[in-house]
Amino acid sequence: MSTIAGKLVSGSVTRATNCVAASLVSLLVTPFVVHTLGDRQYGIWTLVATLVGYYGVLDLGLSPAISRYLARSLGAANSEECNRIFNTSIRIYLLLGSLILLLTGVIAWLAPLFCKNAEEASLFWKIILILGINLSIEFPAKVFRGLLESNLHFALTAALDLLTLGLRTVAVVVLLLLGCRVVALAWVTLIAGTPSILLSVYWARKHLPFLSLDSRYWHLDTAKTLFSYSAFSFVAQLAYIIRFRVDSVVVAAFVGLVAVTHYSLADRLEQYFMGIVIALLGVFTSVFSRLEGAQDLEALKRTFLFGSKLAVTIASFCAFGLLAWGKPFIIRWMGAPYADAYPVLVVLTIGLTFFLWQTTSISLLYGTSKHKPLALFNSIEALANLALSLVLVRRYGTLGVAVGTTIPLTINTLLVIPIYVCRVSKIHYSAYFATLTKTVGVSIASLAVPTLLSLKFAAPDYKSLFSVGILSAILYSLSLWRFEFRSKENSLLKQAVWPRLASFAIAVDLKPKTHRIL
Repeated sequence: MSTIAGKLVSGSVTRATNCVAASLVSLLVTPFVVHTLGDRQYGIWTLVATLVGYYGVLDLGLSPAISRYLARSLGAANSEECNRIFNTSIRIYLLLGSLILLLTGVIAWLAPLFCKNAEEASLFWKIILILGINLSIEFPAKVFRGLLESNLHFALTAALDLLTLGLRTVAVVVLLLLGCRVVALAWVTLIAGTPSILLSVYWARKHLPFLSLDSRYWHLDTAKTLFSYSAFSFVAQLAYIIRFRVDSVVVAAFVGLVAVTHYSLADRLEQYFMGIVIALLGVFTSVFSRLEGAQDLEALKRTFLFGSKLAVTIASFCAFGLLAWGKPFIIRWMGAPYADAYPVLVVLTIGLTFFLWQTTSISLLYGTSKHKPLALFNSIEALANLALSLVLVRRYGTLGVAVGTTIPLTINTLLVIPIYVCRVSKIHYSAYFATLTKTVGVSIASLAVPTLLSLKFAAPDYKSLFSVGILSAILYSLSLWRFEFRSKENSLLKQAVWPRLASFAIAVDLKPKTHRIL
């Protein structure tokens, strides 16, 4: 495997490992936190965390722009350009951090609008102030993290993420055992992330010693360049927040804080689902950019179809797991009173599965700079999502919110995005549809035996669920290996999962004597 391929696979595996580790820690710690704090206090925490999550929109889509231009200047060994991007980015993010502090103060002052009584309002403003301060510090630190990743130090940033995860987990458990309550969680978030920020600054300066904070490197033209690239990413980011992060606010406003806790359990499982799939397949964006630069359209088409098959098979199994084992898992994880989260989980899983089938399609659009119409499609979907959720929540409660999310998501990702992707990539829709249909059919057939195993043996205990899950994954993988992927595709997958099993490099374009993308 080439050096570039090794870095891509390493980055994919590292990101997926981080995602799994964070998911496992969250799954193990959440029941303890919920039962210790109670539904009402945990509902306040969820609501505040959701609101602070909206602050991410103030990134203005700059993170991918900064990463792109930093990587380009580093690759060209242009230290002057790198310093201009670095210093300009730092100034922009310092301004954005200050804006976050101002916005946090306003929201804290408006706490009575978000909570029904004085005690809840008091907790609300204290938590949001602490989390707002934390995020205002994290914003400038994004530049140093971007420097490390632009220089391909993904393992280092992953280690920093794991450090923060470990510190935060230990601190949360210890403080709650000592009798501290929800405000302590906010302080933990602030303090546990500080070492990672300091170390990212240290390592960035160590690996890139030519960088310096100097006002002469601030350039308005550089800022314009960054913003011109980030504009459509910003629109897409707004749409993402409305699509996936507004539900808790709707539930809080129309159903109540207790319902937020129950809804958030299903939502959290869906976020794990999405995070793992995107972590595994996100590297395709860089691959498509390389192929476009080489003007190898045929290799791009083959890689797209191969990536689409991977997206369908991976997402379909993860969705099966949520549907088949979701209810017994929730009962064992949180207790029988929280089983009402399962219907919401089912509805959300349907839409999210269709969305994740298109992971490679979205990577293709961003990798070839064809993502501008995607921002429009997603914005229309997001507005339809919000409108439907507001209508359906009045009659169907939390399930109505889930349905309001799923319907527009399904239409956009099953109809609109595939047609647009095939058009801009010069892929015949009939070929794409045939590939996708075959892969979906094989995936469903491959899940027949795991379904029977789950019906007979899945029970609300971790040992049973783990055993059924591992056996189902093995049977599913063997079936796909035999009936879905071609021999060269299987060789590539074997090399990616366990590189030392392969004794020779394999072309990612899956065809001899053609352009190699890895």
